[in-house]
Parts: sequence; C-alpha cells; structure tokens
Amino acid sequence: MATPSGTSSALLGDNGRSDPALAVPTREELRALEATVHATAGEETADRVLFEVGLRVGRELAAELPEGPALAERIAAGFARFSVRGYGSLEIRSLTTDAAAGQFHLAGTLTNPFETELGRCARRQPTHAASGFTAGLLSSFLSRVSGLDLTSTPIGCSSCLAPGGCRFDVRPSHEFTDVEGPRHAPPGSPRFFLGAVGASLAGAEVSLDDMLETTDDAVILIDNEDVVRFWNRGAERMFQFAPDEVVGRRIGRIVPQDVLESGELERMRRELDQGRSVNNFITRRIRKDGVERWCSLTRTPLRDARGRVVGSTAILKDITEQRRTEAELARSRTLAAVGEMSAKIAHEIKNPLAGIYAAVQVLSRELPASHPHREIFDEIGEEVRRVDQTVIDMLRFSRPVPPKLAPHSLRAIVRDVVDPLRRVFPSLAVDVRVPDELVLAIDERMLSQVIENLVSNALQAVDGKGTRVIVESRVEPEAVVLEVRDDGPGVPPSMREEIFEPFVTTKTRGTGLGLPIARKNVAAHDGTLTLGTAPEGGASFRVQLPLSALASR
Repeated sequence: MATPSGTSSALLGDNGRSDPALAVPTREELRALEATVHATAGEETADRVLFEVGLRVGRELAAELPEGPALAERIAAGFARFSVRGYGSLEIRSLTTDAAAGQFHLAGTLTNPFETELGRCARRQPTHAASGFTAGLLSSFLSRVSGLDLTSTPIGCSSCLAPGGCRFDVRPSHEFTDVEGPRHAPPGSPRFFLGAVGASLAGAEVSLDDMLETTDDAVILIDNEDVVRFWNRGAERMFQFAPDEVVGRRIGRIVPQDVLESGELERMRRELDQGRSVNNFITRRIRKDGVERWCSLTRTPLRDARGRVVGSTAILKDITEQRRTEAELARSRTLAAVGEMSAKIAHEIKNPLAGIYAAVQVLSRELPASHPHREIFDEIGEEVRRVDQTVIDMLRFSRPVPPKLAPHSLRAIVRDVVDPLRRVFPSLAVDVRVPDELVLAIDERMLSQVIENLVSNALQAVDGKGTRVIVESRVEPEAVVLEVRDDGPGVPPSMREEIFEPFVTTKTRGTGLGLPIARKNVAAHDGTLTLGTAPEGGASFRVQLPLSALASR
C-alpha cells in the first residue's frame, strides 16, 4: 500500500486536476488518505478531500464502461464495479429517465459502504451524509453516464450499519431547492454543473473554475431552472452575497421585484432555449443591502457533450458609475441648451412686460380709489410682476456669474433670510443651529438665494402637514455642511430623480427654476447640493462646500 502522502498525490493528481490515467484507489488507500487529512486538517476537510476523490473515481469508472448498452445496463455494470472495488454494494430499486427531456430519478440501496470503516455513522445526525466520497462517486458516475447534471441526496447515517442498508436518491440538481430544508447538493456541486457541460471540459474543471474566479466581472452559471450553480468572487464583490447564500437558489434573488414582474427572465429563457445569446443587455440588479445597480448582462447558452442546452453562463459588468457620468454629461448639454433658449425668451418677454406694467399703472391711477376696476388692475399688475420674476429667474439660470468671495458670517446670512419668512409663516417653527463663529469666504448674494429657496420651499411643504424646519450647519472632516430639513411629507419618489431639473416643480404657481439656480450657485462655490430624507421624516437638502471656504483657514 502506498504511503499516505503518496496516496494523496496519486489520488488527487497535479494541482487537483483529473488524470486520465488515474489508478482507481482501493479502500485501504482511501482509508490512509482520510486518516492523514483528518489528523492534520479535521473531519470537514477530510470529507471534502474524499468528495473530490469520489468525483474523479466516478468519472474513471464511467469511462471504463462500453458505450453500447442501455442506460440501466450501464448503471448496473458500474454498480457491479463499485462492489468489486470494495466501495459498497449498490442496488437499483427504481430508475426513471428521459434523457431528451432532462429527467432522471434513481432510487437505490447501499450496503457495506466505505464509510462504515471510518466509524463516523454513530456520531452524525441522520440527515448528514456518511462522507463526501460516496456522494461524489454516485453523482459524478451517474452524471457522466447519463449526460445530465445530477446530485445525490445525503446518505442517512442512522442506517449505514443496518442490515438492510441505507437508501439514497439521485435526481437532477435543479430539483433540490432551498425550501427543502438542508442543502442536498454536497459541497462542490458547481463542479457537477461544469462537468455536465461535456467531455471537452471534463479534464479541466478545476482550471476552468480557477479562471472564472480571477475575473473582476460577475460570472454566474445557471441551470435550466434558473438555479445558480456557480458564483465567482466577482459576483460576491458585486452583489455582497457569499456563494453559500445563492448557490442552489434561484437567480431571481438578485433581480428587483419590478424587473421580475416585467417578465425579463422569462424572455431571456426563451432566447436561451432557442440557442441564442443575450448580449450586452442593460438591466438592473439588486445587492444584498438592497442597493440597486445598473449592469450590462450577457447570457450564453451552455451545452453538454451531446449539444443539449443544460444552462447558461451569465457575465455581468457593473455600469452604474458609467451611466451616472453619461447622465450628468447629457444633463449638462441639456441645461446649456435650455439656458441659451431661456436667455432668448427672457429678452423677448422682458420689454413687452415692462410696457404692459406701465400701461396698467397709468390706467389704474386714472380711476378713483373706490372704482371696482382698480382691484382688477392691481391683480393684472401682480401677475405681470410674477411673470417678470420668472424672466429674472430665467436670466439668472441662463447666465450664471462668477461668485464674488468675501468673508461672511453664515449665521447672519441665515438670520437675514429666516426672519422675514417667520413673519410669513408665524405658526411654524424655524430652528436655526448655525454656530456664531462660522465664517465663510462666499458670495453673500448667491448663498442667500440658495438658503431662501431651500427654507421657503421647506416652509411651504410643511405648512399644514408638519410643524418645523431645521437649518443646521457644521464642519465635517471633508466639508462644510449646511442642511435644511423638515418634518413634512418629503419629496414624492417619482420626482426625486428630476427635482433639480429646470421647470420641474410641485407648486401650482412655481417656476421650477429655484432649485436649479440654487444648485448652480452652490456649484459656483465648488460645492454640491443634494436631496435626502430627514430623520424627522421629511426632505433634507444638503449643501456641501469645500473646507477651503472656511475664512479662518
């Protein structure tokens, strides 16, 4: 008998690769291998090693069988070889198979297995496999003989030493779902799926596995039932799910609910069933933490040695940042065009407005104070002033001027803005939390416009639907932050993406230019203006300025 170390090398081959000339080991060699690994790395690692050996032994024994006989005869002949090798006596209780439809179910009985010599049966739970060797041997042998992706159920330990033997079932891997209790597919089941691709990959399973693990893209192998069979490190990084959280479960776990309901997976399945690939499909997927990411997805049919589609390879690239950059570029171009158009319109409107307003004032003054038409003229004048303010906003938006920086107390600017608004909304509280000592090098007029827009918007949103608005400023490690938040209803989800776009407003009489102008004013200070959700439940607008804005620095 070979030494333990020699046995390990002979059984596993160079770097774990299958060796076509591999000698099928005896029970004594297996026992020596198990004892060595168990003593140095523990029982779990020993089971995994035995499982790998079982995979290779099953392939070797399948390769020894002639191609001619029917499937049931080939299986019976293979089981006879198991007995001769001393791996245990396996008998077929029932066999149902339809290779064309990918259906297979074998029920059998195992007596005197190799595992009985390891003395583990009495120490294990009945639902656990006796060891990985027999599970790997059965699945690998039957997968190679049938050409299907098959998995053996655990071999109940409580019956390993019983006179009648223990029973097992072998079925297609996709029939074992995550709702059936303990995972039936033994460790390494992704390699079953790779092995089912065909004889061309049979000698390079591990090297293919290693190759897929090294890519930064998410590479996922999916069977015909949309069950994940392989999940590489790129997928783990992209979606934050560990392999044991997704392998053996349906791919829908990473698909947003609305995408599932749209029938996207079903449409892909129809394409794949026809042998067609889905290339560079732009879609959304969801991470473990609930964050959605945009992906470029390519799914390619995966075929076995007989040319049948047994699943697909999915390769996903995260293009979220790329899409954000492209959207920002498109937005900049759109805003430039809108600004140019706004300037032309404003110039065409402003002079006629001035003429209309002057005429209304002349007519109004000619009427006695008690005349009923005086009120109508006043309303016309008010509407003209409102349109004029819109024109002024359009000019501000279309022709931003560089800021004139000078040291200013931020609290003083906020106070000058908030005090008049308090008189307009006397029933609402405005809580100012701005330090007295915070002095910034800013353009007072531009920042006042920003604060006035944010605070007035918040007060209008809260009026009748909340109680207070908070204006808070602080110096963080990387920026100076000014936050305006409220306890109102917040911004509707349907508008959160476009709230900073020009002419978008929730008000019946708003121009939709206040927030775009505010964002431009903040950007002129090399800062950002973003929308979030306040702890109080309402909207939170966050102005973030660089630390260089601190006048004391």
